[in-house]
Amino acid sequence: MVRSMIAGVAGLKAHQSKLDVIGNNIANVNTWSFKSFSYNFQDGMYTNSISSTGGSQLAGAAGGHNASQVGYGSKLSSISTEFNTGAPAPSSNNLDCMIDGTGFFLVGNMVNGAFDNVESSGLSLSRVGIFRVDNNGYMVDNQGSYVYGYAPIEGTGTPETPASASSVTIKDVPVKLEKPAQGAAAGTKWTITIAGVKVDTNVTSVNDFEDAVNDWVTYVSKQKLDENGKLVPECNGLDFTKVNVSLDRIGRYLNSATLTITAKEAGDTFATTIGAAGTGIYGAMFVNDGNGPVGTPNVDFVEPVEDGRNQGNDLIPGVAAEYADELTAIRIPIDEQTGQRYDIQSWRINEDGTIMGTDRNNRTIPVGQIALVSVENPNGLEKQDGYYYSVGPNCGDVEAIKPNGGPVGKLLGGTLEMANVDLANEFSNMITTQRGFQANSKIITVTDEMLQELVNMKR
Repeated sequence: MVRSMIAGVAGLKAHQSKLDVIGNNIANVNTWSFKSFSYNFQDGMYTNSISSTGGSQLAGAAGGHNASQVGYGSKLSSISTEFNTGAPAPSSNNLDCMIDGTGFFLVGNMVNGAFDNVESSGLSLSRVGIFRVDNNGYMVDNQGSYVYGYAPIEGTGTPETPASASSVTIKDVPVKLEKPAQGAAAGTKWTITIAGVKVDTNVTSVNDFEDAVNDWVTYVSKQKLDENGKLVPECNGLDFTKVNVSLDRIGRYLNSATLTITAKEAGDTFATTIGAAGTGIYGAMFVNDGNGPVGTPNVDFVEPVEDGRNQGNDLIPGVAAEYADELTAIRIPIDEQTGQRYDIQSWRINEDGTIMGTDRNNRTIPVGQIALVSVENPNGLEKQDGYYYSVGPNCGDVEAIKPNGGPVGKLLGGTLEMANVDLANEFSNMITTQRGFQANSKIITVTDEMLQELVNMKR
């Protein structure tokens, strides 16, 4: 008679375990890339009340009959993971991405050197693509684990090197700042003469030499200069659109000044130095203080040569990125020109897993290619803390490949994967599980009442 109680208790335990699974699914309904679990029942142990026998055709023999069995309730058969892809959710971070397929990200602690065997690496698998860049230029997830993939092969992935225009130097161009002569009409302006070009200024003091040069620049920047620094209507298309002046010292006594000239067509910057003639502090004056010129300073103009004026030297073309076949932690590469890592300002992740960055110079820099891991039997993975999986002994073949849009999937940048929990299904399962739990508890109650009747009969 107590077998029914044993079966009821077993049913209570099994339904309680299923309710635990349902509760965990509902608790993670908003967990990125969470994969729901399903609880599967199986019959409990059986005992034979009557064993089965086979029939006999001999005279006087009886035919066969089936076994009569009594079960002892239900128990856990398996808890399986549903690995279907969750819905995409937009993210404001361009480094976030999701896998549209069956693959997994490869993440974990630092592995020295390159490798190609995922199982022996000791790394974890993940479906959550919340990625950032740490202070050392490595790509990491939000738990601080390094993200693994394929680095650009050395010598590839270099951006185009801008042109640097050829130049010639025209020397010994005199510079002179003069105040109005005595007896000049009121409002007569101070003048500055550079390269034989005399320009009215707005300055009223010898201490405003820098402003006077700027006035000269404002005028000349709209004009054309020949190879001797003289203004001409045309000079092979050369057009100065910007000239900045910076001086070592501002005031009456100046040691040097620098003119930075940008040619419109070439788009390059040319520096020129105004050097002082003579020695001593007075010999370095760039002005005529009204008592005659003191010193004869000169300016060197640096401008594009005629045949390179519009295009400069040949560009060094960029080299398309090729990615290694072995796995390494993804890291921002080093700029061969500066010896420093590229200063990436914005990011983009393509469908094939390639990570492209844009640096301060608006150049596109290939950073690496994210690896996806193909698992033959995903239900053989073992769940770890957080959202990591470890490779179990029943996973089958585990292989890292480059995203190709096949079964392993492609990457969707700026997107995260939502949980694949079906709330409607979970609530219906919760109702049936609750009713099953109640029914099993009722079995225990009825069995207890029958035992009580039996005890009362003895009295």
